[in-house]
Amino acid sequence: MSKIVVLNAKGGVGKSTISMQVIVPYLYTRNGNRVVSYYEFDDENEDSKSFINSKLVDSHQIRVTDSNLRDIITDIVLRDEPMCIDVGANKTTTYFVQSLIDSGMIDAVDLIVIPLSDGELDAINAIELYYKIKESGSDVKILFILNRYNELRDLHSQFDIFLGDKRGFFDTQGFIENVLEQDRNYVTLSDSDAIKYCRSFGTTVWELAQLDRDLAGQLRQAIKEKRDKQEIKLLSFKKALKGDCELFTAKNLEPIFEKIDNLLNRD
Repeated sequence: MSKIVVLNAKGGVGKSTISMQVIVPYLYTRNGNRVVSYYEFDDENEDSKSFINSKLVDSHQIRVTDSNLRDIITDIVLRDEPMCIDVGANKTTTYFVQSLIDSGMIDAVDLIVIPLSDGELDAINAIELYYKIKESGSDVKILFILNRYNELRDLHSQFDIFLGDKRGFFDTQGFIENVLEQDRNYVTLSDSDAIKYCRSFGTTVWELAQLDRDLAGQLRQAIKEKRDKQEIKLLSFKKALKGDCELFTAKNLEPIFEKIDNLLNRD
């Protein structure tokens, strides 16, 4: 049963979004559609409550100020269940990572995901966290996820601080150059309104993409029968959103799933 931890001390990089929209569906599909245990380590936020209508997860809120944090982490990580551990920012990350290392449970984790947006602080915090993990001596796999990628922009232009100037115009070196060659694993997650709307519905993009409803047929029938305009507009919105979710799954989620499979040596 795979155990994946999502970390970055910088707030606002999309840890909870990536945990629920990427890691949870991945674990669900790779473990025979078994419900995923979602552990949110955070004393301030309860982002997991934003996904109350998702059928993929069993959510748990954990406080990191407990003096027995090492024991709590050990108990959780050793459970025989697919799990996503979403860790809050700032001191929460510091406490959790140190306890994960001190308890030795970092070696019981299969993958650590480090999300970052295109800001300098995002990259700095990502690399500092990477150093902390490597200093522990663990060989746990690491994956950087470049979040909120704008598909209308060049990737290396948007994330030039992390990836560096690949064109050689400014001769700048990206932070990724401080990462060992074998650890330079990164993927992108595009910015999308599909994520925003799915979160407002309390579910995931992946689940809406799998929805077994002929929304196009329902819309055609509603138009043919000249039903109320608001009903038709709602069906039109649902049809468009399902299409966006299917496209997002194909272009974003499935490539990330394959990347994780490769890192974890899954066939």
